[in-house]
Amino acid sequence: MAKNKTKMVATKKSLRQLMYEYRWIYFLGIPGIVLLFFMNYLPMRNLLMAFQDYNPHLGLLKSPWVGLEHFQTLFQDPKFYNMLKNTLIISGLSLLTFPAPIILALIMNEVRNAAFKKFVQTAVYLPHFLSWAIVASLTFFLLSTEQGLVNKIAEMMGNEPTAYMFSSGWIYVIILVQSVWKGIGWGSIVYLAAISGIDQTLYEAAKMDGASRFQCIWKITLPSIMPTIMVMLILKMGTIISVDFEQVFLMNNAMVKQQLEVFEVYIFNNSIASGSTQYSYSTAIGIFKSVINTGLVILTNWIANRKGYEGVM
Repeated sequence: MAKNKTKMVATKKSLRQLMYEYRWIYFLGIPGIVLLFFMNYLPMRNLLMAFQDYNPHLGLLKSPWVGLEHFQTLFQDPKFYNMLKNTLIISGLSLLTFPAPIILALIMNEVRNAAFKKFVQTAVYLPHFLSWAIVASLTFFLLSTEQGLVNKIAEMMGNEPTAYMFSSGWIYVIILVQSVWKGIGWGSIVYLAAISGIDQTLYEAAKMDGASRFQCIWKITLPSIMPTIMVMLILKMGTIISVDFEQVFLMNNAMVKQQLEVFEVYIFNNSIASGSTQYSYSTAIGIFKSVINTGLVILTNWIANRKGYEGVM
């Protein structure tokens, strides 16, 4: 026994030896590490701009320090609460559709015809690769008041055309449908992968006991992929104070401007579009959003751990 322990200690390699042995694998990872450092970690120094009156000519080190002045300006802005409300409405509606990819994955898992399954997968995955500009163009083509396909059909049925794109009541619904159509297929891939990892003997045993398909889904599939669902829900909560700028910006018009005034559009209109250089103020808004999103991730992760699920941290 002592000889075996001595042999194991003798054959144990040091960290330096392991790094040398797998040096080519480490070399392959160097480009990714460099990219991660310059694109993710190095820009973090710009967070200081939120507490400065940043001047590009002076740089970060010499720009005057103003403390929390930009955050105070944000909270006192008359548009702040409207932006927060609109962001929460859009994100909240998006959160209601969280089960959609799960349901699609469960349905796709039950399809037995391989050709039909591939066709449906292609059809639901394709929208993910379309830009929001194309999605917005398709939306205008379908819902335009004068030339829209939906209103043309409504006129043929004797109904008056509806200005969907200019209606404050319809714009949130349109954005919700766009998000589901574009993201449901791609979002289901994670759940399909989780389902494929379930032990098939569980289904065989359940069928021998006379369980129906629905019972197998409810008692085996859903509990088995619940850890994956919880992780995706936690990550989803991390975007609750963020919306897709391109989608909202392209759907914006004078009639629904009040309903689509969110933080991302506000930053664009008050910096890039106006020719202003409010770097510090824009950074302060970004930090405010990040703090809220991070807090929600931590809270959701804590609740998941309390319920017995493994979170993301």
